[in-house]
Amino acid sequence: MIMGAVVILGLPIDARIGAAAVSLWCLIGGAELRFISSAHKRFSRIRIFSDGDFELLDRNGNWQTAKRASGCVVLPRLAWLRLQPANGRCYRELVRGDSRESKQWRRLQVIWRHLGTADGSC
Repeated sequence: MIMGAVVILGLPIDARIGAAAVSLWCLIGGAELRFISSAHKRFSRIRIFSDGDFELLDRNGNWQTAKRASGCVVLPRLAWLRLQPANGRCYRELVRGDSRESKQWRRLQVIWRHLGTADGSC
């Protein structure tokens, strides 16, 4: 979030517009951090199946099915997942992996290439 603010302030724009853009950037970043925090508080694990389905383990030890939402990104070392369990609330999760060392991470990348990202929106 800080790097984005530095980049915005470095742009050749009016100072008032830059300040407004930094404020907007921080608000959006704060909202994303809130979504990550709420998912972390509610769920302890993510299970990803070979067909692209997800399950989330809640703090009571129950697995809940979830569908992927638009806006997910899977890269060689990072994945930004947007998941929507049956309760309808959208959660975001930043997941790390290494495609050179992990067969599961490579499998996730292949699944993502074939399935795409949009099952639902939130």
